[in-house]
Amino acid sequence: MAVVRGATTTTTTDIDGVAAHLKKLLAEGRNDDVLELVIGLLTQLRDQNNALQLRLMKLLRQQFGRKSERINGEQLSLLLGQLAERRVDVTPAAEAPAATEDAAPEAELPRPQPASKKKGHGRRPLPADLPREVRVHEPPQADRTCSTCGQEKARIGEECSETLEFVPASFKVIRDVRPKYACRPCGDGVVIGEVPDKVIPSGLPGPGLLAHVLVSKYKDAIPLSRLREMYRRSGVDLPVSTLGDWVKAGADALLPLARLIERKALASHVLQADDTGIRVLDRDHPNGAKRGHVWLYLGDGRWAAFRYTPTWSGEGPQRFLAGRMGWLQVDGYKGFEKVFTSEAATAIEVGCWSHARRGFVDCLEAGDLRAAYPVELIGKLFAIERQADADGVTSEERRRRRRAESEPILNELGQWMAETYNHEPPKSPLAKAIYYSVSRWKALSRFLEDGALPLHNNACERGLRTIAIGRKNYLFAGSDAAAERAATLYTVVVTATLHGLDPWAYLKDVLEKLAGGWPQRRIEELLPPAWTPAAG
Repeated sequence: MAVVRGATTTTTTDIDGVAAHLKKLLAEGRNDDVLELVIGLLTQLRDQNNALQLRLMKLLRQQFGRKSERINGEQLSLLLGQLAERRVDVTPAAEAPAATEDAAPEAELPRPQPASKKKGHGRRPLPADLPREVRVHEPPQADRTCSTCGQEKARIGEECSETLEFVPASFKVIRDVRPKYACRPCGDGVVIGEVPDKVIPSGLPGPGLLAHVLVSKYKDAIPLSRLREMYRRSGVDLPVSTLGDWVKAGADALLPLARLIERKALASHVLQADDTGIRVLDRDHPNGAKRGHVWLYLGDGRWAAFRYTPTWSGEGPQRFLAGRMGWLQVDGYKGFEKVFTSEAATAIEVGCWSHARRGFVDCLEAGDLRAAYPVELIGKLFAIERQADADGVTSEERRRRRRAESEPILNELGQWMAETYNHEPPKSPLAKAIYYSVSRWKALSRFLEDGALPLHNNACERGLRTIAIGRKNYLFAGSDAAAERAATLYTVVVTATLHGLDPWAYLKDVLEKLAGGWPQRRIEELLPPAWTPAAG
């Protein structure tokens, strides 16, 4: 980092050089230049220190702190009160103007509300469809005889309680026997029963076992090595390489269904997109592994299309999203820009207020109390959405509420950002947080236009947690091809889960149908919304 004054460049790390240069300027009587240089160096150190402090706070929070960015209302009110006490103007200027109706005077700061007592949930009833074993515990025969008259006591009722027990999963072998028949006098006309189709031709697993392998890895994040140990405890030893071959066969069988889910996602009213990294083994890479990326394209919160790309280049999402028409909600990743700015672009950008809030929360946790004000206003936007959710309003009613309640808050926030940014050093954490929102203001304001638009991209981020949990367990994908197969299987498993289905029951039935020659023209009947176990 350097400070440039005329033809002279001085770095904050060159202490001896700085001292010599200052002495030279003082000897020449250039006191103003000395003052300017010292102020520049101090500003430089301040900005660098703020940036490093913010990075440290973020790393510490990621490693040890809470993951949620939600700030308690009482805590936020306290911070705003401290801000008012310190007389730090939330709309900074050279001279603070007199309070107006548009300002946020101290008297209008929200007061802490008494915490409401949480209602106890109690024990949840056990599902009625679970198999039940009834055990009757009769009292001893001697106790069932009246000690007074000697008569046998009559049953007057009963008391019941339930214990939840676990029966370990078990394997079974299905032996397909095909009797053969022939005409003995003629010696010909041999007939034999037809064997059912297998999910893997000439393979060992039935549809239920293959579905269990796929769900265990891509829903429950169990590595194949650990799954092998679980199977071994049940008396069946299956090599990891064999389980890997089964995963490949399952992905190949489900690929047409995954591609159809992708088309459904692209045709959705609201499409959200985000990505996360994944380690992929690569012999050509110096470290033996590279960082690939898995992208999630979530349509209307129901269609989860996962795609893998070997790099973080924007070409992958641009190619997938080419021709997308309608709303597309994304974060600030620059690779999405061409999707909205190319000549053939038909997608409309929608911003994410969770991403916009994140920078201000980081500033607030790093000690900049000024960030409490935008955090409070953004919190009000989220509160309006939560109330609309609780009321179960229609999209049109939600849009009306947003115009009436959210738009004034948005205008107030925009005014504060514009005024604050003009008086903030460009490289400060607060300026960077403001710039993120200001540069995307039109996209962040789009939620006012359509009540179906989410305020944030959180649903997409939640969908990517499946990948994050998985990579902590199985650590890496074996190759680019393996990562692509994983994306295919995540697409089917996660979409089934979003529709409230048991992914094992769904995959078992779908794999069995596909193995039986299910016609491709009817593949849409196997999609989660249309699927029933008895269909076909």
